[in-house]
Amino acid sequence: MGFRLFGVDVEIHFTFWLTTLLFGTGMGANLDPVLVGIWVVVVFISVLVHELGHAIAVKRYGLEPAIRLHGMGGTTHYRVLLNLPRRAEIIISLAGPFAGFLFGALIIAVDVLAPHSQPHQLGLLHTIGARPGLLGHAIRQLLYVNFFWGFINLIPVLPLDGGHVLEAALGPRRARLTSIISLVAAVVAAAAFVAIGMWWAAFIFGMGAFHAVRRLQSEDPVDELPERRAAPREPPIPGEIIAKLRAARRALEDEDLVQATLLANESVRMTGDYEQPLPRVKVEAYDVLGWVAQLRGDIDEAARWIKAAQQHGTPDAALMSAVLIARGETREARKLLEQARATGDDRKEIVGPLIQILIAEGEVARAAAIAFDIVESLSDDDARRMADIAFTARAFDWSARLFEAVFQRTGAADDAYQTARAHAADGSNDRALDYLARAVSAGFSDRARAWSDAALEPLRAGHKLETVVPRP
Repeated sequence: MGFRLFGVDVEIHFTFWLTTLLFGTGMGANLDPVLVGIWVVVVFISVLVHELGHAIAVKRYGLEPAIRLHGMGGTTHYRVLLNLPRRAEIIISLAGPFAGFLFGALIIAVDVLAPHSQPHQLGLLHTIGARPGLLGHAIRQLLYVNFFWGFINLIPVLPLDGGHVLEAALGPRRARLTSIISLVAAVVAAAAFVAIGMWWAAFIFGMGAFHAVRRLQSEDPVDELPERRAAPREPPIPGEIIAKLRAARRALEDEDLVQATLLANESVRMTGDYEQPLPRVKVEAYDVLGWVAQLRGDIDEAARWIKAAQQHGTPDAALMSAVLIARGETREARKLLEQARATGDDRKEIVGPLIQILIAEGEVARAAAIAFDIVESLSDDDARRMADIAFTARAFDWSARLFEAVFQRTGAADDAYQTARAHAADGSNDRALDYLARAVSAGFSDRARAWSDAALEPLRAGHKLETVVPRP
């Protein structure tokens, strides 16, 4: 089931209705079909409002969101191959719960201002949600879902919104710390909800704890930022200046722009203490200052730092292309990015913009080929996004290769299922059946999804699909 709302595609999986219905019948011992029906409508509206909050925030950054409601609630997807700025990730994550709070406040305002049978002398708090009958019941349920579950969602546990806020606030260099905090918060929350008998909430936070443990098992602490490729130059840079430049790049990675600026300027100042000129120091320091300006949105200042760096050597191709893209000069940016990649520079700041330009110009297959070439350095989510884009553009072969690569890393049932879909759409039915069988072995059990999936239509002919996934 799907529809489009405010320019956003919304897909509703049948498990959303099933889980909501089961949760509704489990709230107390009340099996009144009318009350359960009210609960289902309340949850549907509230979750949709929550996800629309995320989607509207995503649109603010020029991206195209899509909403999917499923058994665990809802998810807002958007395609981006390079991570957004951490501030943007925080805003997007908070937009969902705060959309619910705003919706709840609107419900309160309407409830208080509308004609009311309860005397206001009892006080405003006693008036809210005090209407009798089914209307009052619906209002109380709306307030419960939008306020109580909104606050629950802000607890810093991945994959809840509060966990994503924590992840963005701490930054990629503190991913392990994020997982540790998420684990501790999940365990505490799960124990608290068990104590008060809220089993569904306890289950959600138990899953959050399991998720955090899996992240900790797969993460290694990052001790050093990778060095940017640069040809050896003379004279050698003194160790104290190298340390200063590395600290400036770390500050830039953490988006501490003030500290990055101070350290870069200090690096340039330190060159005056040496008799020999140190041109590479100035190039690297001016690169940092250019990135600071670019991140602040001051493209003209970034261009000035590039020009300053060019007086001493070759500036960062990624920075130069970012400025060109910001000015709308994508053809020149593409040429520069392709030249950089031809020299072996596969940093995300090079490959990401190049892939985005190729996608915008309709060369999706080539973009997917580049992504596959560096798939080991892509995150699982970035590889999946590129595979989704390739599938939508009917580059099924590259979509299948990317999903295969992700499945080999994760062993996740859905990655195997997506690989099967891409192979089937590409006409490779045997490989599609093979990966569908792997999906089943990995835990895939949604038979209705498989039998209604248009991409698997070739497997339904000749009863091939039935040999792997029985009819629902």
